[in-house]
Amino acid sequence: MSDLLQSLAVPFQYDYMIRAIWVSTLVGGVCGFLSPFVTLKGWSLMGDALSHAVVPGVAIAYILGFPFALGAFIAALLAAGAMALIRAQSRIREDATIGIVFTSFFALGLVLISLSPSGGVNLKTILYGNILAIADSDILQVVCISAAAILVVGFRWRDLMLYCFDANQARTLGLKVGVLHFTLLALLAAVCVAALQAVGAILVLAMLITPGATANLLTNRFGTMIWLSASISLASSLVGAYLSYYIDGATGGCIVTLQTLVFLAAFVFSPQHGLLASRRAIRACSGVLGEINQPRMNGHEL
Repeated sequence: MSDLLQSLAVPFQYDYMIRAIWVSTLVGGVCGFLSPFVTLKGWSLMGDALSHAVVPGVAIAYILGFPFALGAFIAALLAAGAMALIRAQSRIREDATIGIVFTSFFALGLVLISLSPSGGVNLKTILYGNILAIADSDILQVVCISAAAILVVGFRWRDLMLYCFDANQARTLGLKVGVLHFTLLALLAAVCVAALQAVGAILVLAMLITPGATANLLTNRFGTMIWLSASISLASSLVGAYLSYYIDGATGGCIVTLQTLVFLAAFVFSPQHGLLASRRAIRACSGVLGEINQPRMNGHEL
């Protein structure tokens, strides 16, 4: 028994693993906290766009010696602004606008990286993350971004919920819809930047969408959905980072794979909205309809 406990405690003997586990857990919790709003608003494509659009900002920040979070956040906001401008001033559909902008920003980032190969920018780090080698300065940025995002969502979650459900109703009740739109957009950009170190630009979308989608299958109450999403994302991030040591796999890949497995379990076994529950409901309805349609004569079944 003692040998088993010693074996399980091995990852905690290394400072880089302790840092990777707690930073991944923090990022996972923040992504899960915001995920229900992104899912409810239908901004999955927006999250994908912003996670790729940060690449030129990260490249410029590294080349100029600025904090990467600052460059990534500015690039994400510029991309969001460009999408809003094109959508408002043209007849191009929103999905096409998002595709054009995020691929353009991503391409610009690749160009900048190729033009300055010695600028300290590692494309693989941006795309796949490098949580095992995260620097102290980057940890501080992640902590500050995460704390700010949690505080904003914690104080404004009811207004944001109403805006995501029905922007017109929120406007009727006197809420500043434009401010809420920008707030949610800024939160999305900030969380994308925070998750960049843990899972990279490619897998950020999964951490922003999967926990909220999983929680949506498990409850009908939005408040409960927030806490379920945050708990699922936090736990899967902790366990995924921990297991990555034993299987010698990419930390981000382990985290997202574990979140996907949890989603699949909820998709199949959720008591209300799972696949098995839906089939039971269909069979029950079929049985009731069969009894109603059963031919009768003088009150007796034929």
